[in-house]
Amino acid sequence: MSNLVKNEQISKIVSTPRIPAIDFVRGLAIILMALDHASTYWNVGRTAGEGLTSWSEETGAFTNFYRPNFPDLLNFLVRFVTHWCAPTFVFLAGTSIVLFEARRLEREVSQNEITKHLVIRGLILLLIEWTVIAWAFHASPFYFGVLALIGVGFIVFAFARQVSWKIILGLSLFLFLEPLIDSFIMGLSGRNISIFYWGIIFNQLPVGIRDYLLTVSFWPNWPNGLYPLDPWLGVMGLGFVFGHWLRKQQIPEDNHLIAKRLAIVGGTTIGMFFILRLLQGWPINYLGIWEANGVLRPDAFTIETFFLLAKYPPSIGFLLWTLGGMCLVLSFSFYFQDQDWFQKWTLPIVLFGSTPLFFYSIHLLIYGAVPFLMSVLLYGEPTHYAFIGKIFADMLFLSLLVTLIVWIIGLVILYPACVIFQQMKKRYPNSVLQYI
Repeated sequence: MSNLVKNEQISKIVSTPRIPAIDFVRGLAIILMALDHASTYWNVGRTAGEGLTSWSEETGAFTNFYRPNFPDLLNFLVRFVTHWCAPTFVFLAGTSIVLFEARRLEREVSQNEITKHLVIRGLILLLIEWTVIAWAFHASPFYFGVLALIGVGFIVFAFARQVSWKIILGLSLFLFLEPLIDSFIMGLSGRNISIFYWGIIFNQLPVGIRDYLLTVSFWPNWPNGLYPLDPWLGVMGLGFVFGHWLRKQQIPEDNHLIAKRLAIVGGTTIGMFFILRLLQGWPINYLGIWEANGVLRPDAFTIETFFLLAKYPPSIGFLLWTLGGMCLVLSFSFYFQDQDWFQKWTLPIVLFGSTPLFFYSIHLLIYGAVPFLMSVLLYGEPTHYAFIGKIFADMLFLSLLVTLIVWIIGLVILYPACVIFQQMKKRYPNSVLQYI
């Protein structure tokens, strides 16, 4: 079978009433995410946990603002480029709700059916997170990662989507800016991590009630929440509002207008990141370039320090940088999505972007299977990370090189798997596959 015939077949698979520019950006994000997760299993030099609140057995207290030490610049950059993924997924998940609703309404599907579908999809996301993903990450059974966050978001917006978009915009901006509000208005100076950020309202509760809630919900107790609902639900809400604006545009007629607006927003957002990065004060200085006493760090303007962004939970700088970059890539994809060369060369990426949950659900098993099995066979340790770390303990470059090779091999395996899944989903549109 010629390549032309293959491309035509795959084109038919992905030519659903979707927006290719969005699937392209989501596909890029998921490919980079696969790199980070391949690094989790194969790269002993991988370092993460930026900003994570950790529990100290020695002091019996939480330690805020963890600053990881990367072994070299290359490992830092591999981790840094993947920061773009989670904000993109969460933002576009909000956008997808609006576009999904629009497609279903065109088919005269009732609002009740749309709500039911979104709730079921949210519950399935939670189920996958608490089974497949928790096992693959060697996490607690009720690990609250990005899938769980998006799942809860689907359930929330299944009902909230019928509220005025202006109200959703206001609430989303409040959640998005909550760290700044807590710092400058309430005078707070720390961020604990849970399934909630616990902003203004939580910090006004009596100490006894607050301590109890910390006991039942904060790490290391379940659920282990790396993605607190606030401010992340604010990011999803902004994506929802973007979807409402996008729905009013004529696509593809307005693609250049959409691209121009996105470029302005993206450039402005990244500009704000650089301005805020140079200012003192928490949370602008959350893993920033200033010491706690207001002194500029000696290594302030090295790449590893200036671009060390707190992810757990996300700082304002992290969100500005990543969402600004997402807007610029979206601008590029909208501008060129009608070009023949773009449609031809981005086809595999668009395919990944149109099957994100399926990709996410199986890619961890693909990248983690060999380290898991080999660690059991060679060392008797049924863990996910021991094997590669013991082999390449003093060989960072080789470890990273192997990671890149494994990452590419995984993508080659995932490509036909996503094609087959897309075919099955098209063949059985009313099966459980419609929720994946």
